[in-house]
Amino acid sequence: MAISVHALFSIITPKAVVPGLTTAVEILVNIVLLLFTFLAAEKCKTYNRDWGIYLFVIAGIHVLRIFFEPSNLLRNKQLTGFQFSVIVTELVVVAVLFVIAGIITIKKHDTLKAHLKEIGE
Repeated sequence: MAISVHALFSIITPKAVVPGLTTAVEILVNIVLLLFTFLAAEKCKTYNRDWGIYLFVIAGIHVLRIFFEPSNLLRNKQLTGFQFSVIVTELVVVAVLFVIAGIITIKKHDTLKAHLKEIGE
């Protein structure tokens, strides 16, 4: 979550960035993603398989974020290539971490179900 927040601030705080409607949308999307991420973290603690799968969707949304506001700012020369590279790296790292968390949750869910079946519960 911290990397995602840092990526957002890397997108909206450079001095050359002129805030607009797309900037507001980027902020709103990030807030919603943070809320769903927190909910997913809580649900994954109970090895909820569905929320493990939802983490893959959240990861995909983070990857898609690269192609909207950061790419738009780079095209308009409001971000340098280095700033864009940092943002892309952060968003990809966030997505990879969500995929890993989803895989771990699903594996632990399957292990728990097998164990409960084995003991008859």
